[in-house]
Amino acid sequence: MVLPHPRDRRDAVHERHVQVDHDRVRLQLVAELDRVQPVRRGRHHAQLGLPVDQRSQGREEVVLVVGDQDSNRRFVGGVRRVHQVRDVSLAAVTVQPGTREVDVIGAPLDLGAGRRGVDMGPSAIRYAGLEQHLAEKLGLKVDDLGNVAAPVAESTAMGDDRARFLDQILDLCDDVAKGVARATARGALPLVLGGDHSVALGSLVGMASVHGAGGVIWIDAHGDLNTPETSPSGNVHGMVLAAALGVAGPAFSREGWILPAAEAGRTALVGVRSLDEGERELLRRLGAKVFTMSEIDRIGIEPCMREALAHCAGGAFLHVSLDMDVVDPEYAPGVGTPVRGGLSYREAHLAMEIVAESGLADSLDVVEVNPVLDHENATGQLAVELVASALGARIL
Repeated sequence: MVLPHPRDRRDAVHERHVQVDHDRVRLQLVAELDRVQPVRRGRHHAQLGLPVDQRSQGREEVVLVVGDQDSNRRFVGGVRRVHQVRDVSLAAVTVQPGTREVDVIGAPLDLGAGRRGVDMGPSAIRYAGLEQHLAEKLGLKVDDLGNVAAPVAESTAMGDDRARFLDQILDLCDDVAKGVARATARGALPLVLGGDHSVALGSLVGMASVHGAGGVIWIDAHGDLNTPETSPSGNVHGMVLAAALGVAGPAFSREGWILPAAEAGRTALVGVRSLDEGERELLRRLGAKVFTMSEIDRIGIEPCMREALAHCAGGAFLHVSLDMDVVDPEYAPGVGTPVRGGLSYREAHLAMEIVAESGLADSLDVVEVNPVLDHENATGQLAVELVASALGARIL
């Protein structure tokens, strides 16, 4: 049974948010919607909770049958109306995935980067109103678990120049992994705030510890596929995806960790525009999909994201890792490693909206926000907006 959830007494519908009470519901479309709607569905379908408007004339009822969409937005089985009574308005509403609880984990690390400042990223994102945005505007239940303990460079031994601060980074990633594992085990969506991109290793290890190796969409200007042998800088944030795929070498292994934490055949890189030679060579051997900015320029972000999702789906889980440097510095100036020629503001939002439409994402991290380089926290605010889009925010 779909119950009304009026926001005010006005007739106009300003926004519609749709919740599904099962975690793995794919993209669906409600064809006709208003008032109180009993929804009859098969055994593989979930009941829907649809906030809708309320008019002074009273309430009407309509019975709907909701059809699924494939990745190309073609209906599978169609959408048909069973019954509709007089004076019911029509609307097209995208059904969002059923994860309604989000556990936020801060990882204020900058040891993996070559530039200081991204350790303040979690604070900048929270200051931009993350919890309020997700809770008040999207109706999500948000539990901010605070930050994991992070070392600082001034009081930490660098270690091997080929993988600087690796031991300390792995310690922090282990703490992140434990938090992520607890969140996903109880059915919440883990949202990790970086910090440099090294923290994503903790996200993936944590998910794999509960579900086994899964898929990952790596939305980043860089490949992050170097190893200690190929890295020109020794910065671990440039090796983290290779580590998660189990190809960065034994130095990245930890007792109790599942590596690889992600399957190469279910990995997609989106927005890449800066690769080192060692990364190019590794990509030639992996089964990963790569969507460079050149390809996005030619065919658009939407088909690239849909193909990336199709490639990565079907595994034990799907993690989305968003490095804010994928966005052009015009829109995201405060990032750890800016590279010109990135996604526009709308392309970045559309990419995240497509993630939300798919209903496939089981975990998310957003990284590399650097307030030291930012302008009035513009990048922190954009990070909040993009997270909201990935979790279901819509224009209409």
